[in-house]
Amino acid sequence: MVINNIIYYVNLFFFLYMFLYAIAFFLTTLLSAISLDDFTIRKKHMSYATINNDINYIPCSILVPAYNEEITIIESIKSLLELDYPEYEIIIINDGSSDNTSKVVIDYFNLKHVKRPIRKLVKSNEMKEIYENSHGVRIILADKDNGGKSDALNLGINISNYPLFVCVDADSMLQRDSLKKIVEPFLDSDETIVVGGNIKVANAVVLEKGIVADIKAPKKWIVLFQMIEYTRVFLNSRVAFNGINANLIVSGAFGIYEKQAVINVGGYSKEIIGEDMEIVVKMHAFYRKNNIPYKIAYAPDAICWTQVPETYSVLRKQRRRWHIGMGQSLKDHKFVNLNPKYGTVGLIAYPYFFLFEYITPILEILGITTIIVSYLFNIINLQFLLLYLFIYMVYNMIVSMIAVLLEKHLFGNNIPDKLINKLLLFCILESFGYRQLISLYRLGAFNPFRKNTWGNMDRIKHREIVKDSD
Repeated sequence: MVINNIIYYVNLFFFLYMFLYAIAFFLTTLLSAISLDDFTIRKKHMSYATINNDINYIPCSILVPAYNEEITIIESIKSLLELDYPEYEIIIINDGSSDNTSKVVIDYFNLKHVKRPIRKLVKSNEMKEIYENSHGVRIILADKDNGGKSDALNLGINISNYPLFVCVDADSMLQRDSLKKIVEPFLDSDETIVVGGNIKVANAVVLEKGIVADIKAPKKWIVLFQMIEYTRVFLNSRVAFNGINANLIVSGAFGIYEKQAVINVGGYSKEIIGEDMEIVVKMHAFYRKNNIPYKIAYAPDAICWTQVPETYSVLRKQRRRWHIGMGQSLKDHKFVNLNPKYGTVGLIAYPYFFLFEYITPILEILGITTIIVSYLFNIINLQFLLLYLFIYMVYNMIVSMIAVLLEKHLFGNNIPDKLINKLLLFCILESFGYRQLISLYRLGAFNPFRKNTWGNMDRIKHREIVKDSD
């Protein structure tokens, strides 16, 4: 009887949690729709004289931290050279790679060794060597001992020459207009300090001179599932919290920052592996604590194409690392939680990320396990078990389908109908195993014996167009 009571109350708790989660998702969907509508109106009424005159755009430094990225980094840099932007520089920070990352960049772009002083704006490990090109868009390669992505970004800040800096992963490619679009919120408001871009899966995409030339439906199920995940995240919760100036994460794959604002908070913390969330939460806390007006925005039309894992072993490492980073950021800023002093960040965003992001894998696995155990112990009958699993699966399917249809509405010109139909089908398949597998991977973040490192992510070459022969 004791076991039955325990299982009963665990089930009751899980049912309540899922009910609250459904309400939270409904509210974030509503906020997302309002925010996207506001974004559309702002784009229509923003002064064309402002956004069409190159003199108004702020010079930017693009920081590309790299660790063992020799396979993809050349194509990524080439995509950055195609950007339609008046003035920018590209800074590659080689963080002690054990492969030929530095050599392939130096050789391909004909970089030369130079000597010049570096300002210590934020703390970082010492730079070993620096290389630059002599003409065109400035390309800088800085070599340093391995210190992690946060340390690499801090060195990039110290090297950078411009008031805005962009973080781009070494396996990512930007569309030709992405930099202009992600900078526009800075033109729209002097209070803007950070803007996040929209991240899409690049594994089945071809970019020609920064323009999408071809999109194919991926053959691997693991890639299709991740396409659905990215769509769900970047067109729901990110947009929703942007609407109340409480977004806690700007993806490390593509985000832009006011350099002085990052310097104000001391740059990136070296001990954190989830640097994208840590720096944003730290900036929220600093500006709200000091009552300084600020705005953290999101540009859904600023597109970055990034590679996602094509094997489950690499996916497991990635999701575990992401979840560790989230936990570190939440722990280090727990003083924000439910603190009215921090406004919507403390009262809404922090509790949401803790309850419906961080501890979700524990509760999801626990809930599914206990409902099955309840059936095995004859606490519930087969009809109730099937009904519960049906409702649970259908809810997840609807959440994903809404995101895919919203993606089609916003970016329909670039996405083939065949791919949309396939994604809608995989919204159904995703609920049968994949979502639960991701929760299991994220549970690895709670392992007290874990090692916090960059980790090796297997890369593949970006796709090229294969022309039909006559």
